[in-house]
Amino acid sequence: MGLPNVMHTGRSGMVASRAAIATTGHNIANTNTEGYSRQRVDTEANVPTDGVGRRNTIGQGVKLTQVSRVNDEYVEKELRNGTRDLGHYEEKGASLRQLEDVFNELNGDGLNRLMSRFFNEFRKLGNDPNNEAIRQSVREATQALVTDFHRLRQEVESVQQHIDSRISGYAGEINSLTTEIRDLNQQIKAAVVGGGSPNDLMDNRDVALKKLSSFFDVSVHKDKDGALNVDIRGVGPLITGPQAEAFSVARSPADEHGKPENALDIKTSASASSNVTHRLRGGKLGALVEVRDKTLSGVLSRLDDLAYSVSSYVNEIHKQGVTRDGFTGVDYFKGLQSKERASEKIGLSDAIASNTNNIAAAFEKDAPGDNRVALAISQLQFQKLMNDGQTTADDWYNSIVSDIGVVRNRNESALGQTKNIMTNLERVRDQISGVSLDEETANLLQFQHAFAASAKVITVADQLLDEVLAIRR
Repeated sequence: MGLPNVMHTGRSGMVASRAAIATTGHNIANTNTEGYSRQRVDTEANVPTDGVGRRNTIGQGVKLTQVSRVNDEYVEKELRNGTRDLGHYEEKGASLRQLEDVFNELNGDGLNRLMSRFFNEFRKLGNDPNNEAIRQSVREATQALVTDFHRLRQEVESVQQHIDSRISGYAGEINSLTTEIRDLNQQIKAAVVGGGSPNDLMDNRDVALKKLSSFFDVSVHKDKDGALNVDIRGVGPLITGPQAEAFSVARSPADEHGKPENALDIKTSASASSNVTHRLRGGKLGALVEVRDKTLSGVLSRLDDLAYSVSSYVNEIHKQGVTRDGFTGVDYFKGLQSKERASEKIGLSDAIASNTNNIAAAFEKDAPGDNRVALAISQLQFQKLMNDGQTTADDWYNSIVSDIGVVRNRNESALGQTKNIMTNLERVRDQISGVSLDEETANLLQFQHAFAASAKVITVADQLLDEVLAIRR
């Protein structure tokens, strides 16, 4: 083996050490970069040459094979799943907190208290049917009850509208992320085909894919060139090669799934049927659709049942009674033809709104002491008007509030468990892919010494060559 070959060996060591130092510096610089995976230089020994007499072989130094990233695909997949679940429970929890605030009765004027006041005022009217002040109080209590029915419906619908605005915003974010992943796919594929190691691009793609996973359930498959194909479970392909599907939203009529009138549908070119609103599972979008079309629509439906039942039963009794002017058949509430949007349409009848003398307290005309209508209406408070005669009006309303609390508590429990899972997964990823400054600093010193030693090999070989040349002179 000639001295020039020794120089080549030293040079190969310097090149390898220089690459290792650069990679270590890159690791240190990206210590706090989101989603960064630690990189390392992979080397192997050069093919040796035959030694003296072909009996021995002498090494030819080192060569770089690649700069690889330390990354576990299984952990990344679990992190995507965890991000999906975390996004789902966080988004659901935010909407449920808004709903719970609607029914918050810290001021003491909740619907159940107003219903109790309404029935109590009729009870007072039964004790003094001809008292004008009590009649005024009955009408005021009724108007307060009607107003709170309207308030509840408006505020629940406001939460639904807020959900629609979030769905619209998320559609834009999804389109941005799918475009980013598609472009990164093409850059990574070009680098891999050219023999490169696009580690930072793959980290960026993993971060974007994790963010995308927070919106719905996805499945990911890698092709032979390193590009990722992304599918939406239950819908279809989202990113395939250079093709990225787009999301859009559009308002449409109510449907059988509970979607409110004129609420947003979610559409995508990834599905032949276009409308995927109720086919998305998990993630933020799945949570928003679930709360809007199931939880909130269910609450509104139960409020409508309550408003319809209370107004119908009161009217049924009141129409049998006699007003102070001797009229019968007078509706107390506006007549409702169906339960649909009853909590919005409920209101005092024109007759009652215009004149308290039209409030019937008696069943018989010219019977000053007859208070049976007023008492019969007051007793509705304790009768099982709801759920096919199984539940009182108070219990029905309390069950609405209670069920909201149960759903929210269940969601908070699941959110806490998911956060713990994510914390453990992130800890595992940090152990595998994270950058340790202490370890990188130690590596830096090691590679520095290796570089200096390789340079010394070249220096020694150069001195030996000068000695050989001096002998020949």
